[in-house]
Amino acid sequence: MITVAYSLIAYRVTGLSPATCEHCLAAIKLELIQVPGVVGVDVDPADSRVSILTDGPVGEGEVRAAIEAAGCAVEGP
Repeated sequence: MITVAYSLIAYRVTGLSPATCEHCLAAIKLELIQVPGVVGVDVDPADSRVSILTDGPVGEGEVRAAIEAAGCAVEGP
């Protein structure tokens, strides 16, 4: 039997709003899906939230860097 553990992690992100264009939303997804361990990305501009699905450990710094590379920033520490 093969068992894979997944985790869903959500981040509140500045720079997202209901007016955020599709190109910008796609850029966030593209940056995050390249982070090792990230297997899925959902961006909710109305809630200023980005959720990532992981299949193993993912570096917090790598996630923040990917979000920043897309022109946004993670709120909080």
